[in-house]
Amino acid sequence: MECGDDRYEVYVRFDPDHMQTPPETIERPLALCSSYQEARRIRRSFQGLNGQCLIRYVGPAGGGD
Repeated sequence: MECGDDRYEVYVRFDPDHMQTPPETIERPLALCSSYQEARRIRRSFQGLNGQCLIRYVGPAGGGD
């Protein structure tokens, strides 16, 4: 079930030394998507970069008790 406010951001993470640095210094935004499927398609198209593609959900948090 998708909500109109849900978004998925695709980032490229460049961390060749695998150091513990803040994400803001090693991640660059790549795309903003309206569906997870679209974000996955973009991530697949950028496989092989000198970095890792990450997908982050941006939207209201899920339920819970």
